[in-house]
Amino acid sequence: MNKLIVAALLALSSLAAGCLGCGGFSGGSDRVVSRNSDSIILCENSGFIATTTSGVIEGTWQERPDGTSLDAITGGTATIAFVLAWNSDGTTATTTALGDGSWTELQLNATELDHADVQCQDLISRSWWTAK
Repeated sequence: MNKLIVAALLALSSLAAGCLGCGGFSGGSDRVVSRNSDSIILCENSGFIATTTSGVIEGTWQERPDGTSLDAITGGTATIAFVLAWNSDGTTATTTALGDGSWTELQLNATELDHADVQCQDLISRSWWTAK
């Protein structure tokens, strides 16, 4: 009976934190960059979610051979949505096609990465994901 009470409390604590489907502390290799109110999640599963004032773009990313930049490819159309190039410090970046300004990598804790990873894992349910 005690195990049932503990399980119920853990489930409620996940819901109270505002995160349905998180709690396994996944996504440790996900990277998140932001610029003002815009953000890009670079998922460890090679997916990405870019949320900007213009809307949301989802797809996959592929590192370029130079190792300092990547191509973000829109899911479903297989066109390059933007190129993200890391600056020499490795924690800031610039992008093409997403407006001017530098992006800064956020240092997220395990819970914040877990919340970001929920979005990353959701990408694999998209019809374009299996067609990539």
